Amino acid sequence: MLRTFAAIVLKASPYAEGSAVVSFLTEHGERLSGVAKGIKKPTAKWVAAFEPLGMVQVSFFGKEQADLKRITRCDLRFSPLTLGHLESSLVMACLADLFDRVAREGVEDERLYRLLSACGRALKAHPDNALGILAYAEHWLLHCLGLLPHPRTCGRCGREDAPLALLSEEQGWCCTGCTAVDPSEALPPGAREHLRRLRTAAAEEAPRVDPADEAQRAVTALLRQRLLRELGGSLRSYDVLWRLV
Repeated sequence: MLRTFAAIVLKASPYAEGSAVVSFLTEHGERLSGVAKGIKKPTAKWVAAFEPLGMVQVSFFGKEQADLKRITRCDLRFSPLTLGHLESSLVMACLADLFDRVAREGVEDERLYRLLSACGRALKAHPDNALGILAYAEHWLLHCLGLLPHPRTCGRCGREDAPLALLSEEQGWCCTGCTAVDPSEALPPGAREHLRRLRTAAAEEAPRVDPADEAQRAVTALLRQRLLRELGGSLRSYDVLWRLV
C-alpha cells in the first residue's frame, strides 16, 4: 500500500546499511516513521529533505500493520533553516524533539501539525526570536495535552483581578487572594498578562525574550519544567541549547 502525506520532519536516526529511520508529523497530526534507504550515500537525492522541521511531501510503502514502512519519496516544500543562525537551528532541534515525544502513532491531532508548521514559518521569518517561539510552542503543547488551564480566573476562588500565585496540578492557576505562599516563591506581577499574550498572539508575534521581565522568565521556566516533567525529563536538544546559547 502506498500512502502520501504532507508532513513535517521530526528526527532521522541511523539504521542498517547506511539507511535511516525518519519520523514525521503528518498533516493529520499523527506521528509516522519509515525507513529511508541509502541516506548516507554521497549521491543520495533526498538528504536535504530530512532536516528537522522541514515541510515535505512524503510517500510510504508497506503493509498497513507493518511497524516500519519504506519511504519511497520525500520532496522538500519548505525549510525554516536560516544558514548561520545557531540559536534558531538549536531551537528547531528542540521543537523536533518535543513533537517527536508528544505525537503518537495511530492518534491524530491536527492541532499539533498546525502548531509546528506555524512555529517553523515563524522561525524562518524571525530567527532572532527563536527562544520566544520555543516558549510559545511549549505553552501551546501543554494546552494540547490538556495540562494548562485558562489563566483568566483563579481555580480556587474564581477571582479575575488578583495576581497569580502559582500553578496547581489539582486546581489550576491560583491567585494571591486565596493562596498563602511565600512572596519569594509566588509568580511575579504580570504573569497573567504574559499568559494572555501567549494565548492571543500568532506564532510570528510570539513575545520576545526580555531578560528584565520577571513575569516572563518565571512563567517560561514554570511551563517548561511542567512540560519536560510530563515527557519524562530533560531532552538532549535542550541540554545542547543551554550549553551553547
